Amino acid sequence: MKYKITLLILLLFVVNTVAEDTTGTTGFTFLKVNYSARAAAMGNAYTGLADDAAAVFFNPAGLVQVKSSQASATYMSYFDGIQCGSAVFVLPRNEKMVFGFFAKGLTATEDRTLADEMGQYAGTDGTFGMSNIVLGASVAHYLIDILDVGISVKYIRENLDDNYGSAVAFDVGILHQTTNENLKLGIAFRNFGKQLSYYTDNEYEENLPQTVTAGFNYHPNEKLYVTLDIHKPLDYDFSGRIGCEYRLHEMLALRAGYKTNASDWKTSGDYDVFSGMSFGTGFNLDKYNLKIDYAIVSYGDLGFVNQVTMNYLF
Repeated sequence: MKYKITLLILLLFVVNTVAEDTTGTTGFTFLKVNYSARAAAMGNAYTGLADDAAAVFFNPAGLVQVKSSQASATYMSYFDGIQCGSAVFVLPRNEKMVFGFFAKGLTATEDRTLADEMGQYAGTDGTFGMSNIVLGASVAHYLIDILDVGISVKYIRENLDDNYGSAVAFDVGILHQTTNENLKLGIAFRNFGKQLSYYTDNEYEENLPQTVTAGFNYHPNEKLYVTLDIHKPLDYDFSGRIGCEYRLHEMLALRAGYKTNASDWKTSGDYDVFSGMSFGTGFNLDKYNLKIDYAIVSYGDLGFVNQVTMNYLF
């Protein structure tokens, strides 16, 4: 066990060293937003768990845990009228290999404002819009009893009014069963790729929001999951995420989570105390082969974000 912890510490140290050489801001920032009400309720501490269709967004290696075909759809109402959603279909080929196909995106519009020669407001003229979409496929494979691996490939397109940029990116993940039968370790490298087309003729290349996450999933009994993620964007500082799920009944689960980077959303307002907190519930309707998850996430005085996921098992 000691050598595994040492390897993890070395990995995170290398990532931090690389990040210190990364300058500027990233493009395609919508890739930072993932859709899963269950994961959101658990603070997005999902890398070491990832045992359902949402694994395609958090750790593709986790797809090996999906034993039957399933389709999942998530809707999220974000800030300022931004509408978000995703759809995933998971198809196990056999006990050792599972495929996933997914799409996610967001869209928003607002009035286009005009200015006169003096720079003063001169009314509106139509609307200004943005839309982003990701199309991808994942494959996960069982290697040995203690190790699963997975990879996703994604086509990304971001439209900003009349301009657009596109890119291709890869996610790679592993899921490791430790010597403690109740503890799993997941590591995911996300959004490593290359820009294909540019927003302007200047061909300025945007950096993708690359991240490395190490996650732990502690599952001491059938009712309880406790998860912890150490998250590192290559252009930003480390942050921690913690989550838990407790199954009160075979049909009902309660969830909660917290992100340590909550200070980013604190503005000394009335709701600062809730910054970074998340809560949710899950309903398992076996009679209809259906699971429904709900999450509410606090961003301090910026407000609350809601997600709903429906997961159908074939």
